[in-house]
Amino acid sequence: MKVKVALITIGCKLNQFETMAMREALEGAGFQTVPFGPGAHVYIVNTCTVTVRSDYKGRQMVRRAVRMKPPHGLVVVTGCQSQLRGKEFLELGADLVLGNVEKANIHEIVKKALENGTRGIMVRPVEECREFQPMPLRSFPGYSRAFLKIQDGCNNRCTYCTVWRARGPARSAPPPWILKEARELTSSGYRELVLTGVHLGAYRWRDWDLTRLLEALLEIEGLERVRLSSIEPQEFTPRLNELILSREKIAPHLHIPMQSGDNGILRLMRRHYTREEFASLVETLVIGRPGLGIGVDVMVGFPGENRQAFENTRRLLEDLPIYYMHIFTYSPRPGTPAAQMKDQVPPGEKKERYQTLRELRTRKIRAFREAYIGRPLNVLIEGRKDRETGLIRGISENYIPFLFFEDPGAERGRYVTARGEELKGEMLAGRRLRP
Repeated sequence: MKVKVALITIGCKLNQFETMAMREALEGAGFQTVPFGPGAHVYIVNTCTVTVRSDYKGRQMVRRAVRMKPPHGLVVVTGCQSQLRGKEFLELGADLVLGNVEKANIHEIVKKALENGTRGIMVRPVEECREFQPMPLRSFPGYSRAFLKIQDGCNNRCTYCTVWRARGPARSAPPPWILKEARELTSSGYRELVLTGVHLGAYRWRDWDLTRLLEALLEIEGLERVRLSSIEPQEFTPRLNELILSREKIAPHLHIPMQSGDNGILRLMRRHYTREEFASLVETLVIGRPGLGIGVDVMVGFPGENRQAFENTRRLLEDLPIYYMHIFTYSPRPGTPAAQMKDQVPPGEKKERYQTLRELRTRKIRAFREAYIGRPLNVLIEGRKDRETGLIRGISENYIPFLFFEDPGAERGRYVTARGEELKGEMLAGRRLRP
């Protein structure tokens, strides 16, 4: 009988990718993966530590796994939270605590632990990891796009962040490996490739940078779209801008962390740009490529953010041609400079500012999507049905969620031309345009 393994992910898309890669490696080693619930022999929790909320979720999932584990089972914790505070999980009843480096070999580690009873903390310091560890992945159940991790780690040391400690120094995958993986994924039928990493714009391999890598990927036959995940503002070089603006195969959608629209707060955060530089970048990109959808990260309640600083952020977001925001409420991370700063913002004010930006986000999203009613869009068919409406879902090349009133008549993972007719909530709904 095969050993049943259940996995669960907390956190970012990179963590989700790594969970899928761990699942595939475990299945290749003879394990049977099952949903995260009663009945498994091994439970794996892939944690995140970006906020207090994500820490809470990590502890909650580990407690749940410990309750479900059979007498001779195994609870394994990995990810950023276990990398930094692994002892906490042993105290909660976890059997094996791994870091981020160990994810690449988790199938071997779990197998040995079941055979010889290994328990405890096995966390390699990420500072020692100077080479990229490939995590190949061939299938993406439930996804119409393929994801490819090309980079890990971060050299920025923003004052609020622990990611650089949890992920280690920036390191990149060799271009030949990336291009081989991309060709194989395209041959498997994936028409869109999403490049992922902790600090994507920091991609460097000898004399290769992200722009050169993109140029090579765009030449792969059969690959219709390359989508970039988050890129820092200061990493948009003139060459990268030119490529994004001139090549249709690069999806017209970018996510650019802003964090604050106040120069004083940006300096305290140790961010390497000004509000003026950020605004200029966004406007240049949107003017140069009409229809480009830009999303941003923004943080409210950073220490020292008075009402004027917050108003500077709100006003910049209001004025910029962006269409969605990921809004975070600042929470002190142990060991970071920001946690020791004076002028911490009271929780009530954080909540009020968060709600103000939530309302702005809703208006921005609705305005951007309404502008596409009656206009043709390239839409990737996701295949799965929307839970509320029962309609087939898609995603436009500029990242607008789409609902098809009728069967689009093409298989999942294919692009079709569609026209939006109305909004259903925050989703654009319409029909495929037939030739």
